[in-house]
Amino acid sequence: MKRRLPLPENLEPAHCDLPALLKRLSLPTVRRLLDDTERIAVDQQLGHREFLAHLMVAEVLNRDQTRMQRMTRQARFPFMAPVETLTFAPKGNLRRDLIAPFLAFDYCTSGKHLILSGKTGRGKTALAIAIAIKAIQHGADARFITAAELIDQLTGPAQRGELQAAVEPFVATKVLIIDEIGYLPHAADAANVLYTIVEARHRQRRPIILTTNKPLKQWGAVLHDPDLAEAILDRLLQDGRHIDIVGRSWRTGRTDDHTMLAEVAAGAALEP
Repeated sequence: MKRRLPLPENLEPAHCDLPALLKRLSLPTVRRLLDDTERIAVDQQLGHREFLAHLMVAEVLNRDQTRMQRMTRQARFPFMAPVETLTFAPKGNLRRDLIAPFLAFDYCTSGKHLILSGKTGRGKTALAIAIAIKAIQHGADARFITAAELIDQLTGPAQRGELQAAVEPFVATKVLIIDEIGYLPHAADAANVLYTIVEARHRQRRPIILTTNKPLKQWGAVLHDPDLAEAILDRLLQDGRHIDIVGRSWRTGRTDDHTMLAEVAAGAALEP
């Protein structure tokens, strides 16, 4: 005598509305692929576990893809540059092994900040975005913003004494990219705004990736406060890394005046 699972009468296999149940369970991919997968299972004589596994794998893959698309939109990247599209120099100060800790699964909780400096066109922003995309693939969220936009957004709240509340969205995200420090003139309280974010994220071990075309020794002048600039760099570099990218500009093909140490080249993938 075959053993039957105890089910309410309205859920007996002969009577239940399976698509409706899948909709109720929020399994849209299983619902969409059910009939085709059933035909494949019959043709290939798959057992019930294999049949179910096919459907579950499809559901998980679709959810991962949907999450990636959603988190990528929310990150507000100006362009996409997955790390697989980047070509690292085999020798020099920017090698794949130097970037490996920032691509790891535990990067988002490591508190390892990263400063990428160098002349324009060296791929700093593309590399920062590549690291953030990898973090999203590992399940984190990310946020991209230029330094000018960040400081402009927070200058008003800072002047009204509301800075702590205003910086919360930039503290809450798992990975924060602050792009182009020093590219444009910053407001007088730029150091105060940046320090508030850096201190909060450093305390919570949430990493920041910063790009700049200015040497670190010039940050005091760039941010209009040498003491706060030193405090910012102290926190960023305590467990973080500074990489100065030199070499050929992917936009113009020009190289730095001094010896080329490293190059990041990603061709069209670097373009907005």
